[in-house]
Amino acid sequence: MKTAKKPKARPESIPCFDCEAGSLQPVLLDHSTNHPRLGRITIPAVPMLRCDRCGATVIGEDGNTHIDTFLDKALHAISPQEIQAFLDKYKLTQKRAAEITGYGEKNISRWLGGRARPSESVSNFLRVLLAEESAFARLLMKNFPETTKAAFPAEERQPDEDEKQILKLVDYPALVRIGAVVPGASPMVRRTELCRLLKMPDLVAFRDAASGKHRAMAAFKDTNQQSNLVSGAIWIELGLRAAEKLEVKPYDRGNLQKAVSQLRELTQSPLAGIIPEVRRILAGAGVALVFAPSMKQSAFRGCTQLLTPTKAVIIHSLKYRTVSQFWLILFHEIAHLVLHITNPGDVFEDYDDQSTDPREAAADDWARDTLVFSDALIAFQARNDKPEPWQIQKFAQEVKVHPAIAAEVFNKKAGWEVIKYSYLKMKGLFPHISEAEAEELWKRNELAV
Repeated sequence: MKTAKKPKARPESIPCFDCEAGSLQPVLLDHSTNHPRLGRITIPAVPMLRCDRCGATVIGEDGNTHIDTFLDKALHAISPQEIQAFLDKYKLTQKRAAEITGYGEKNISRWLGGRARPSESVSNFLRVLLAEESAFARLLMKNFPETTKAAFPAEERQPDEDEKQILKLVDYPALVRIGAVVPGASPMVRRTELCRLLKMPDLVAFRDAASGKHRAMAAFKDTNQQSNLVSGAIWIELGLRAAEKLEVKPYDRGNLQKAVSQLRELTQSPLAGIIPEVRRILAGAGVALVFAPSMKQSAFRGCTQLLTPTKAVIIHSLKYRTVSQFWLILFHEIAHLVLHITNPGDVFEDYDDQSTDPREAAADDWARDTLVFSDALIAFQARNDKPEPWQIQKFAQEVKVHPAIAAEVFNKKAGWEVIKYSYLKMKGLFPHISEAEAEELWKRNELAV
């Protein structure tokens, strides 16, 4: 004979906190909210308690857990369980994990406890470290290198035939000029100095690794100029080493977008005197701005990379030492960080023609439209199809940007040199950075160390 199941005891009703006359009953309701990153979103079927008399609703512990789970999925946030798995896999304390990743012990504690959620880029980076032991090993070596370093080159000798061809690709005089290598005309001296500079046992090893350096960067280069992987990779390497020495606040794309308006206000000031302020503003958003000298066959004007989720770098060549090109190149690289780069692993393939990569065209458009407001420029062009220098100067004052930038953007939009640069130079409206000023910026980076 089967025993009849006892009916489940109904939970004691909870009185309504608002009207105090009704009781709160469990329901599933959609919940809408504003999220700082996702905007206005609706979370379906959230467990809530609703008064059977006045209709007031309360989101309890179950509801908050449901909302947190939904947001974690929407933001691709790594879970506390995954972070704990990362700590367990590498036998890390929270303090040690903070030292290695640079995220801060308090942040890791909050993520583990579910009191905060990491950003999508941080989550993706931690997942890479959890999945790839080699990635964790590289990060560990980068932040905590062995005290005993190998001496390069392992042997001092004449370059072999492959290395002789590589030496022809290197702008050795440019490296001498900034103190990265000692002067020397003999192939043996140059091979020795380059191996020491690049920390490679031979030049072939560096050439073989060069394509990886290019792929990791969002690079702005002249496609009508001859270039080679070796010269470009040396340029990138110098910039990255300089960036490693700079301390910046944790990278934040939102803060970078806010910094753009501050940078734009500086465009009207003499460039030589405001570079430290430009670097300070970018450092506040987590971006290290460094300068590496333009080299023969590197073709780079600038490039950018998200080194880690907490640090980005922009390398500027000062290749064209005009005020307008300084700002257009800088804003072009900022555009890549704002529009295209989300994770440290994002790759930009090299291109033969910049116009074939839509991201490069988008970065150009963003830089021009941000520096010279597109709606204002369109109205100005409609009134002045061939403006005089005084008109472009007046327009620049109205939109609060340097006349050289306004003139260059006007010409780019028109597709030809409507406003003659030679005439602007004669009027003092198209200033240059002197070679001595550029040299000083390169040397301040301690590129050779």
